[in-house]
Amino acid sequence: MSRDEQRGTHSSWWWGMAVAVMLLHPYLVVGVLGDPDGDRVALAGHAVILLSDLMLLGAGVGLALDARLSYDGLRAGMAIAATTVAVQDAPLVLLGMLDPDLSAHSYRLTNGHLITVLIVLVVIHRGRQARAPGRHTVVVGVLLGLAALTATLALHALMTRWEHGSAFLTTDDVPDIVLMVAIGAVLAAIGLELRHSPLPAWASTRIGVGMLAILAARLYATVVDAMTPPPVAVVGVAVFSALTATTAASLLRLSLEQADARVAHYARLAADAEAEVKQDREVAHEVRSTAAGIAAAARLLASGRVPPGPRRDALEAMVDSEAARLGRTVASRPDPLTTIAVDEIVAPLVVGQAARGHDVSWQPHGHRVIARHDALAEALGTLVNNAADHAGGRGTTITSSADGDHVEIRVTDNGPGLDPAVRERLFTWGSHGTASDGQGIGLHRARRLLLEQGGTLDLVEETGPEHGAAFVIRLPRAVDRTA
Repeated sequence: MSRDEQRGTHSSWWWGMAVAVMLLHPYLVVGVLGDPDGDRVALAGHAVILLSDLMLLGAGVGLALDARLSYDGLRAGMAIAATTVAVQDAPLVLLGMLDPDLSAHSYRLTNGHLITVLIVLVVIHRGRQARAPGRHTVVVGVLLGLAALTATLALHALMTRWEHGSAFLTTDDVPDIVLMVAIGAVLAAIGLELRHSPLPAWASTRIGVGMLAILAARLYATVVDAMTPPPVAVVGVAVFSALTATTAASLLRLSLEQADARVAHYARLAADAEAEVKQDREVAHEVRSTAAGIAAAARLLASGRVPPGPRRDALEAMVDSEAARLGRTVASRPDPLTTIAVDEIVAPLVVGQAARGHDVSWQPHGHRVIARHDALAEALGTLVNNAADHAGGRGTTITSSADGDHVEIRVTDNGPGLDPAVRERLFTWGSHGTASDGQGIGLHRARRLLLEQGGTLDLVEETGPEHGAAFVIRLPRAVDRTA
């Protein structure tokens, strides 16, 4: 048992006793009104028992709800049992208030109680065997309770007519003593069923104490041959209902907490799955873009149109470096932060774009930044590919400049610019213009990769009739320790 469950168990014992005391408040009313030895005391006893039955009925409803939440057949059986006892007993209390001859049914042992406890034993046993709770638990309990009530009243009528006695058990008659022992034995069997069930030990213990309390209460009233509800017996009835109700409430609370925990667990699984799907789609997006550049360069090399020389060497170096980077990207092996020459990143990128027929204007500037090589190469590749795809490759330019402790890398084009409707959500996953056939993944991933290494990626406003989109990457500037 967890510490939270232990604290809840200890506190629920106190709550059980507090609820029992609250159920006994009709006696307090009688004390305030006076006449402690009159009919008002008996009426207060009946009122306490009736309130206890109503609370027991509420416990049955709570257990039925708990059974649906936890998908537990045993708790459904307990709900049927609580409802059966409450429905069987409450009308007897009301009849006892109206007819003194029936009064003892609410606080003494009767031959009808053997029928009731046998019903309870059967439904508890069947609940333990059931793999799932029934759909109409409370309705079944009500019907069984009415059946037990009918049987109890029928037995009372038969016993009164044929033997000129009553259905109330006494200690003067051996068959009655046998019936009392049988009732106790069935209650013990019910306790063992609960004890050896998956029900938490604290719950079965509290219900067992409650059953012991009500058996002792009714046995006491039977032994003293009470004709009005003895306060001691009434206390036992209240304790039984209070312990059963608070146990049901505690079980329901635990089921709700477990349901919340399951929902949170599934939400985390769903979020993890969504993140994995996004990661896979991002990698696939980058694979397609990079593979297109590699394929264009490979076709150009294989065509024989590029003679041996610096250009061919640059194409071969670009294919090798991009293939290696693609392998690391697919394997999710990010390279460490290090000092990188911006020109070494841009040079193969320009060569690859040229192989695809996209000319990029660029002049080396000698700037160095602190970044991850693959991440910066991918981010720049995304910006240049977007310029080629959405701006028709017109006027694509890459420049870099120092700005204090940072280096700004600017990628611009002379295309039509961005759709105003998409500017506000440009870096959001899945966002793209209505005229674009892209997936809205590249810019989102590029910004995330740069943010992860202390950089930024922003859209900036460009002025003039020939300016389209302009993006700026800012990264920490590497300190030149040789100066």
